Amino acid sequence: MVQERIRETLSSMSPSFQEVGRWMLDNYDSIGFTSVNELSKIIGVSNASLVRYTQALGFSGYKQFKETVQEELRTKLKPDSNVVLNELDVLPIKKKLQKLADNEIQNLSKTLKGLSVQSLSRMVQGVLQSDRIFVSGFGVSKNIMQIFEYALVSMQIKEVHSITGSISDYSARLASMNSSDCLFIMTMPPYSPEALQVANAAHARKVKVYLFTDSAACPIYPIADSVACSANNSLLLTNSFVGMVAVIQVFINMLLLGSDENLIPHMKAVVAAEREGYAWLKSQKEVLR
Repeated sequence: MVQERIRETLSSMSPSFQEVGRWMLDNYDSIGFTSVNELSKIIGVSNASLVRYTQALGFSGYKQFKETVQEELRTKLKPDSNVVLNELDVLPIKKKLQKLADNEIQNLSKTLKGLSVQSLSRMVQGVLQSDRIFVSGFGVSKNIMQIFEYALVSMQIKEVHSITGSISDYSARLASMNSSDCLFIMTMPPYSPEALQVANAAHARKVKVYLFTDSAACPIYPIADSVACSANNSLLLTNSFVGMVAVIQVFINMLLLGSDENLIPHMKAVVAAEREGYAWLKSQKEVLR
C-alpha cells in the first residue's frame, strides 16, 4: 500500500520530504484525485519537489503515484460530515445525542477501515519475539494504556511493565530496557512530552517502538517501528478514544490467534483466581456477620 510505503520511509526522508509525507498521511483520502499543481499549492512545495518526493517513494513520477493511490481509494472514498460546535448548541437533546453518537460511529468505522494488517502483524510478531513488554501512556492516555496493560497481563504471555507518571517514577524501568524488549505507546493531542522522551530513550536502546495514535503529526511517528492510527474527529474539541480502544481490542485478538502457545488456559486461570478471590471475600463477610 502507498500509505504504508509513505509511513515506512518517513524517518529516512529529508525534513522537507517528511513534511510532505506527514501531510499525505493525514489527508490520504484527498490526494488521489488532486493534480500535482493543486497539491503542491496546498502543501506549500514546488511541483518539482512533489515529483521528486514520489520518485523517492519508488514511483516513476507523480502520475504513477496518483494512479496507484486512486486504485487504493476507489472503493474507500466517502465524504465525511462535520458538525460545527455551534450547531450542537441549538439542537434538542435527542438530536445532540444522535449527532454525537453518529460521529463516534464514524470515527470507529474510519479507524477499522484504515487499519493496516501489516502494521498490526508486525506488532504481534514483536510481542512474540520480545523478552518483555513495556506499555506507556500519560494524561488521559494513561487510562487507555491501563486497559491494554490489563489485557496483556491477563494473557500471561510475557512480563509486562508500565511506564507512566513522572520521570522519577519510570526512569529505572526505562534504563533497564534493551533491544530484546518492545514498547507500546498510546498518545493523543496534545502529545505528551513525556511520551516523546520515553520513545526517544527506547529508540536509542534499539527497543522496538509501537505507536497507537491519531495522526502522522504525532512527534513519535517518524521513529516508531509500527503505527496504528485511530480517527479522532470530535464535535466538542476533545479527543475521541473509541477508535483507539477498538484498535487495542483487534490487536489483542490478533495476538491470541497469532501465538503458537494456547493462551486460553492462562486467561481461564486468571478468571478462576478472580472467582476464588471474590468467594473468599464473600466468606469473610459472612464470618463477620
